Amino acid sequence: MIVATSSWGVVLALAMAFCWAGTGVALRGVPVRLDVLLVTGLRALVGMLATVLLVLLAGRIQEYRLLTARQVFFLLASAVAGGVVADVLYLSSLRLLGMNRCFPIVNSYPLFTVAYSAVLLGERITWRTLTGAAVVFLGVYLVARPKDESRGPSGAALGLGRLAGGVGMAVATAACYGIEAILISLGAIEVNSAVANSVRVPLVALIALPLAALRGACAELRQMTWRAWIPLAAAGAIGWGLAGTLWVAAVKAIGPGRAAIIGSTAPLFAVPLSMVILKERPTRLTLLGTALTIVGIILVT
Repeated sequence: MIVATSSWGVVLALAMAFCWAGTGVALRGVPVRLDVLLVTGLRALVGMLATVLLVLLAGRIQEYRLLTARQVFFLLASAVAGGVVADVLYLSSLRLLGMNRCFPIVNSYPLFTVAYSAVLLGERITWRTLTGAAVVFLGVYLVARPKDESRGPSGAALGLGRLAGGVGMAVATAACYGIEAILISLGAIEVNSAVANSVRVPLVALIALPLAALRGACAELRQMTWRAWIPLAAAGAIGWGLAGTLWVAAVKAIGPGRAAIIGSTAPLFAVPLSMVILKERPTRLTLLGTALTIVGIILVT
């Protein structure tokens, strides 16, 4: 039974990683001029509709009555850490550094999760887990390494200040995602994954959209075309709706540390998605990184 649960948790974490990669690709289609808080709030709004639909389809709506105040507190706290703070930092870093440079740094969040798990939850960390994590991170770096060290996503020169700011925000994003996993593990005990995720998502919209309005960013809505709405809606439905639910389920099944390490393989899935959507071709180092990542996953599991 334990083996079956563990194997299913690995599948859930890999599925989450695939959805997270799809979210990253979709976000590349969102105009960079849009305010990051507005993008975060709109994504969460779409994600909220998607999660409610998942709850209804699963027939779990009655489980809201079973939620305790403690569970709601931790789930909402995880939404603030991973949905509001981390998302704003991630989008800001993405615009400064670009996908290839930002994504590998953000996906170092399992290092924070493993450390938090050991300190706060008393989770035992084995050498095999640490070795597997190191191999996964090396593989992820080779897959999503920077292709142009001197320029940002717009093609402009990437100065030292811009680079330091972008890297700092990417590291801060990883730290927030790390604590998010711990908070989810505390709040989602004995709660359906879709129900737990549907508690988290609305708070992100309720915080981000009013803040965006205070900054005067809502005026940008009038300038948005369907070319902007489609990738934004896709990022919300896939990222918050599907990936968010899978993330909660994976954390429940195999714990925050292992779920985070396996979930960090998102760049591995970004490669085929970029090949299909962006017509990019993999290099030898990309293929080597893919192989290393698979070996790392085997060690972790």
